[in-house]
Amino acid sequence: MSCTVRILYAVSAALEAGGIALTIFDIRRVQRRLDEFLSRPLRVYSSDTGAAVEAFDSHVHTSEARSLELRVQELEAWRQSLPTKLDQRDERLRTRLKTEFQEDLTSTRRSLWDQLDGLRGYLAGSKQSFWGMYRGPITLLVGVLIGTAANFVALV
Repeated sequence: MSCTVRILYAVSAALEAGGIALTIFDIRRVQRRLDEFLSRPLRVYSSDTGAAVEAFDSHVHTSEARSLELRVQELEAWRQSLPTKLDQRDERLRTRLKTEFQEDLTSTRRSLWDQLDGLRGYLAGSKQSFWGMYRGPITLLVGVLIGTAANFVALV
C-alpha cells in the first residue's frame, strides 16, 4: 500500500471520527438546551383582585321602646327602598365581577405570553447556519468519501 493511500485512510478515519464526535456533541448540546428550557421557572401572574368582603349595612339596635306605628312606618320605608337597593346591589355586583374577570383574564394572558415568549426564545436559539446544524454529518460524509476514494486508489 502506498503512502498516499495510507494518508487518505488516516484522513478518512480522522474525519469520520471527528464527524461522529461533532454529531454527538451537537446532540448533547441540544439535549442540554431542551432540559434548560423545560426546567426554567414558569411565571404565573395573579390578578390584583382578592376575595374582598363587603360589610352589609349595619343598623343600630337599641332597647328604646318604639310605638307600633313608628315601627310600621320604618318597615314601610324599608320596603319602598328595597327595589332601589336591590338594583344598586346588582349593579355593584356586575361591575365587581366584570372587573375581577377582566383582571383574571389579563393575568392569564400575561402568563401565557410569558410561556410563549420562552418557547419563541428556545426555537429562535435553534436557528443556526447550515454548517452549524450539519457540520458533524458533513464531516462524516467527507471522511467516508475520502475513504472510498482511497479504496479506488488502492485498487489501481
